[in-house]
Amino acid sequence: MMTLVWANLRHRKTRSLLCIIAVGIGIALLLVLTGLCRGMIGESAQRLRNTGANIIVQPRGASELIAFRGSSLPVRYVPELERIPGVSAACPVLTWTTTIEKVIYVIYGVDLKSYESVGGKLQIVSGRTWSREGEILIDTRLADANQYHVGDQIPLLGSNYTVAGIFKSGVGARVYIPIQTLQSSLHLEGMCSLFFVKIRGAGAGDAKTTAKEIETRLPALRALVLDQYEEMMLNEITGLHEFFGAITTTALVISFLVILLTMYTTIIERTREIGILRSLGATRGSVLRMVVAESVLLCSLGVAAGIAFTLLTRLWLAHAHPLLTMTMAPMGFLRAALLGVGGGVLGALYPGFRAARVDPVEALIYE
Repeated sequence: MMTLVWANLRHRKTRSLLCIIAVGIGIALLLVLTGLCRGMIGESAQRLRNTGANIIVQPRGASELIAFRGSSLPVRYVPELERIPGVSAACPVLTWTTTIEKVIYVIYGVDLKSYESVGGKLQIVSGRTWSREGEILIDTRLADANQYHVGDQIPLLGSNYTVAGIFKSGVGARVYIPIQTLQSSLHLEGMCSLFFVKIRGAGAGDAKTTAKEIETRLPALRALVLDQYEEMMLNEITGLHEFFGAITTTALVISFLVILLTMYTTIIERTREIGILRSLGATRGSVLRMVVAESVLLCSLGVAAGIAFTLLTRLWLAHAHPLLTMTMAPMGFLRAALLGVGGGVLGALYPGFRAARVDPVEALIYE
């Protein structure tokens, strides 16, 4: 049977190739878009965890997503937070968004000494920390993407800031500025967007207990455990799960329709061949299995092509857009393969049953 299947594919090389490419595009669409979404969210959550803090404190009723702009918390909450049992240190952070080279970035306004007290140690790989007004720190990925060096000027908040140092990426934001400078620029003196809190214990249970204690003692605030932040982000972003579902459905439908059209056309063209097989003793079941096997083979090659397209896209993104993060999970590949093959099998059923019902006598005289 497989000999016939391979022969059929080789006999119609162009059609088979187009079918494989079409299925591959659907698989690549699924892998690239979900990989980018999960990669960006995962990287953001990981950078927050790498600050060393255990808890993020925000205003009660705020979104579980980090407040990227504005301010609604007075810095004076710091001593109150540090008096709560289980809290080792608290660091106020003023966040803001800005555009650098047409890309939006989040700025952290911090006091480095306070930031380090919660674990936010910036590893300087070039230059130094800021020492005077008008200096900022940027991470290595931002520097590499835009070819920035120590001493370069970057326009921010209506002024030009000097790059004092470049730190190893992976901790918090990509741009750091003294919190007093950011407060002054935004006319938000004495205010911040959130607090990073370090606890004395090391376990997840300790963090949850301390977070509950913070909310009990300071009811105007909400405390989020950072270990759960990625899951919170996935659940908080409106329409994200629907987006993943739409992409999955699109990949399945593409695979289904491509195989349905390809196999239906193939069955029409091979009516006489099927009649000959039936007259030689081939059963309806064997004809159906042959059609489904050809479909599975086409889809399997399409899945392989889709994975290849995805890997090439990832390489291109790493070169053209180095700040984008794309997650490549083994389970994602497996899910995409099952969707591609499953759609192909469903698409082959109708043509397969049509081929199995062919009458040998009528097929032999078919024009």
